[in-house]
Amino acid sequence: MIARKTRVCRILAICFCIFATSGCRVLSPNFAALYLGVSDTQGSDEIYPPVIIIPGLLGSRLVDTQTGKEVWPGSAFDVAWGKYPDLVLDFDLDNPDQQSLVSAGIAESKLGVDFYGELLRVLEHYAGYERAVLGAGRPSPGQRRLYVFDYDWRQDNVRTVKKLHQFIQTIREDYASPKLKVDVIAHSMGGLMARYYLRFGNKDVLQDNDLNVTWAGAQAINKMILLGTPNLGSVSAIEGFIRGQIVGLRRIPEEVVATMPSTYQLFPHRIVDWLYDTSGQRLDIDQFDAAIWRELGWNVFAPQVRKRVVETKGADYYHRLTEHFARNAERARRFSWALTVCPNYDERKSECSEAAEPPVKLVVFGGNCAATPSRWVVETDGSGQRVVRFSPRQIRAKVPGVDYQDLMYDPGDGTVTKPSLLARDALSPNMPRHKFSYFPLAYSFLLCAKHFTLTGNRHFQANLLDVLLTRARPWELHKDHTLR
Repeated sequence: MIARKTRVCRILAICFCIFATSGCRVLSPNFAALYLGVSDTQGSDEIYPPVIIIPGLLGSRLVDTQTGKEVWPGSAFDVAWGKYPDLVLDFDLDNPDQQSLVSAGIAESKLGVDFYGELLRVLEHYAGYERAVLGAGRPSPGQRRLYVFDYDWRQDNVRTVKKLHQFIQTIREDYASPKLKVDVIAHSMGGLMARYYLRFGNKDVLQDNDLNVTWAGAQAINKMILLGTPNLGSVSAIEGFIRGQIVGLRRIPEEVVATMPSTYQLFPHRIVDWLYDTSGQRLDIDQFDAAIWRELGWNVFAPQVRKRVVETKGADYYHRLTEHFARNAERARRFSWALTVCPNYDERKSECSEAAEPPVKLVVFGGNCAATPSRWVVETDGSGQRVVRFSPRQIRAKVPGVDYQDLMYDPGDGTVTKPSLLARDALSPNMPRHKFSYFPLAYSFLLCAKHFTLTGNRHFQANLLDVLLTRARPWELHKDHTLR
């Protein structure tokens, strides 16, 4: 009897395994069947919008002009063990373009890890795009062109936007078409630059508080596709300031990160609640106020960081570095507001009026399956000092009834939360959008992928090709559909 039961159990187990594996098999899009031939435009006289890929933070190779050495990402040893002191940005230069490091192409892969290489291959092989460089002249009839906008990702994003504008103008000259519109695929921080360009063109509006949205860049944009973009910032960016930016098995020192203006511009937006006490109560701490960083002893204001900087570069350099910190933190505040301020704010109703349709709406892709840091907890230690806890396991004196996992994490891609991706200050889609977060979304597509593997995700690539090869712009396909 026992043997019979055992045989039955084994048969049931085998059947379950067969059912489970067949039901859980991961399907992959057949690009050859879907797109080969569809993108064949030979014989066509049509001029197709060129595609520009804008990589994110760390997404462009940096080379030393004096030695020819690749500083970022560098060798395999650098990626695993390097602290990258040479990445420090010289903020004393009168002209920031005189930096010794310059961008030298997109980072395609390293140590067997794909960054943008697979995305480029798919666009070329299945969508019929041809990699092009500036100055290539007019395309042949029916030719689809693909451009890569690499840049020094350490620099202020608005400075880089000015170069993006010139990049697009040069493409227009190549096409002999001053009104040519381009399709943009922007990853991570690249999406913030793309959105700024869409709103303000190449104008620097961060000098004061007059953030008048002109849509100056929209006349050059056909479709804008954002991938893994932290549209309301990321607490991971602040962690890089407090503990150093992790790369491989080491961290880029805090004082090196502090020299890079772009990294401040990834801080969480002021409408986002990002810091709590152990009882689960929100703390109103202004992350863009250098005085707060000094009070909490973070980044260049930490005693150990100050000691390192003074010993290696002197007290005068340290003083200029703290001034650089305060200046860039304030610009980052204005940068975040510039991306979300409403173009048509109704003072009477105290809300954003959507009477005028934006000239371009956003197609957004991002992760939704990984527990992603969204809020931190501040705890007072035995000496009375306030200490930041980056995960629930670090909290020493937990308050009963507080779910720290739920408090400190949201769904996302491990770096960018779903709310930030969609420019929402709350996770629930039923909550109304914050009145100071205007975000003209066409539609979003959520994936199960980590931040640095999004570009290689086959489901992203399949839907990306569908967006690019569809003649109409996404929001024009559903005129009767109310977009949120």
